[in-house]
Amino acid sequence: MGVETRLSRAALLLGAILLIALALGVSFGATPLSWSDILRGDETSRAILMRIRLPRVVVAALVGAALAIAGATFQTLLRNPLADPFILGVSGGAACAAALATAFGLAQRVPGIVPAVAFAGACLSTLAVFVLARRRDHTDPTRLLLSGLVLNAFFSAIILISFSLSRQSDLTAALRWMMGSLFAASWTEAVILGVLLVPAFAALVWFAGDLRMLAFGEEDARSRGVEVERVKLVGFACASIVTGAAVAVSGIIGFVGLLVPHLIRLAWRRDFRFTLPLSAIGGAILLVLADLLSRSIVANSELPIGAFTALLGVPFFISLLRRAA
Repeated sequence: MGVETRLSRAALLLGAILLIALALGVSFGATPLSWSDILRGDETSRAILMRIRLPRVVVAALVGAALAIAGATFQTLLRNPLADPFILGVSGGAACAAALATAFGLAQRVPGIVPAVAFAGACLSTLAVFVLARRRDHTDPTRLLLSGLVLNAFFSAIILISFSLSRQSDLTAALRWMMGSLFAASWTEAVILGVLLVPAFAALVWFAGDLRMLAFGEEDARSRGVEVERVKLVGFACASIVTGAAVAVSGIIGFVGLLVPHLIRLAWRRDFRFTLPLSAIGGAILLVLADLLSRSIVANSELPIGAFTALLGVPFFISLLRRAA
């Protein structure tokens, strides 16, 4: 069986699961939704479907796909199974920028400022990690991880200071965002995510063959004609852009980028050409279901989405640490 055939079958299987997850996501929630009423043209049911449920599950799918794509890319570039947007400081930079905007009162005065500064924070933190990891025109994978850990500690300190200076009314919204939430997700956010995700994904697909070579080592990739530093720069830029977009919309949702690519590799193969598209679909499935659980378990309340992904991701992270020891 050829590579394309196996990839197509795996994509069809995961695509079918994603369609089921999307159907469940729009069917269940705090307000009962009757498909018979929708088909009869009931305005209230249609409004709930088109203005609340459907944009929310679409945004959840796009955020999950973005985080999983970023995780698969970072792990391939660093040749480290523990690499993740959350661990590398990309998410922390976004959170830090959002916390500062809240502390200075910009969240109330300027509509939409928090997602914008969060996106800028994610991109700047990635640039900082990349600069710190550069050594004699070479980007060292170990230094990247260490730089991410150090910057995460710095970002955490800034976030705590910012929260202590924020007003109580701003603090509640900021904490909801920090814990990960898709509350009030809209079609506008879905379009913004799509506009950033599609070209970044296309670029990664274009360089998938070169990224696959990097998994065997930089020297081996160079011997095969791969422009290693160029490919690494494109990979980091694309992964950071999609992470920044996802975090700007949903807040901090960790471990998606760690968990999903590993499950894809365990189920199919380690080839980046497989991992990238299947991780996108798998990440979408995971976050749509996590969002459904977050708003369904407790009546008239929403739990943080990040809590569900962490409950899955932390044990998996520990198992990876034990296996690497």
